[in-house]
Amino acid sequence: MGDLQLSSRRIMAAYRGGEADRIPIKSPISWDPLSDIDSERPSGWRGRPEFVKVARMVQQHCDPMPPCNAVPYPDVFRAVSYWRFLQAPREFVEARPPEQLSASRCRHTTVLHTPGGDLFWAYDKDDGIETRWDRVKPIRSTDDVERMLSVPYRFDPPAPEEFEPFRRHREEAGACCLGGGGITSMVAMLVGMMSYEMVLEWVLTEPALIKALADAWLERTRAKVAFLLDHGVGPFWHFNGVERACPPMMGPKQWQELVLPYDGEIMRLIKERDPDSLIHVHCHGKVGRLLPLFLAMGVDSTDPVEPPPQGDIAFRDARDLVGDRMTLYGNIEFLDMERCTPDEIEGKVRAAIEDGGKERTVLYPSAPPHQAHTARFTANASRYIEAGLKYGARRCRAARSRREW
Repeated sequence: MGDLQLSSRRIMAAYRGGEADRIPIKSPISWDPLSDIDSERPSGWRGRPEFVKVARMVQQHCDPMPPCNAVPYPDVFRAVSYWRFLQAPREFVEARPPEQLSASRCRHTTVLHTPGGDLFWAYDKDDGIETRWDRVKPIRSTDDVERMLSVPYRFDPPAPEEFEPFRRHREEAGACCLGGGGITSMVAMLVGMMSYEMVLEWVLTEPALIKALADAWLERTRAKVAFLLDHGVGPFWHFNGVERACPPMMGPKQWQELVLPYDGEIMRLIKERDPDSLIHVHCHGKVGRLLPLFLAMGVDSTDPVEPPPQGDIAFRDARDLVGDRMTLYGNIEFLDMERCTPDEIEGKVRAAIEDGGKERTVLYPSAPPHQAHTARFTANASRYIEAGLKYGARRCRAARSRREW
């Protein structure tokens, strides 16, 4: 298992400056650095020798990414209800038994019982593959929006004393605490409830319906985040899913209407209530024009800053744009890990570290595989870690600037 205290020092140095032995390195595979593969002995493809070998390297050398809650606290955002059913109370949500569609595929269906009729969410899951494929979304018509909003809402907060272990942990960890909370972006919530195509259409043709759903998200999310802040959750806050509003799918007008007043409002609340907080945004796609907006919203870091053609900005240009005001996670592409040779991966890791600098950069792949790792991927994953150690070492001189390394 990894050394959480050592990783904490590396990560906080990447945010706040200070001494560290090297830059943080994100695991390139679907294995957590704080897990122990030899004691857990996972089944399936994670038990194969080639995966176990790389997992041991991850545990020895890679760093857990914040928010990393070494001491857990009660979750107020239930995943199914939050993403799909607008945080509806538990008693309105029914998970039906899985339906076996084939030897390897199951369909999972969840029902939201509303005063106006049932809404359904269904996805298919294949054995050995982590990705899920949505087949039915709850909102498929304008009438379904009324049904979604008709569910009586309430927030039943956990008992305050259930947060005491986390508060003690944060106090003891001090400036090196990696704990915190996660927020699903408002536009990601919309896409969770209806097809992406419908969201893009309704932004133009049904703005009142979109606003009604967005306002409900804001009211409910703000209350829960305020409760978590009241009970010491932080300092890290991870926002996920805003790439649905990236160009070219949405433009500056939609960003002003659907991101700044919603995700931005929650970010402002966090910064006002906890000045020591650190806000991270996960955002694939073309973020070149979004980085200044992130800075204006108070964002402290982002991943994965994808290069063209997936993205629209080189890592060095992103660093020049944000300077030392933002920590950049990046920028090794998933497809490169599948297609390149280990020597090519080493070159890409070296370039990422040189372009991002060693003071506010986290070495980060855009995604791990969601199924059995190929032999090429595991070879590249090993070289990625080795190259991160080789080129990411830092001198213990906090006053050095990025350009001096």
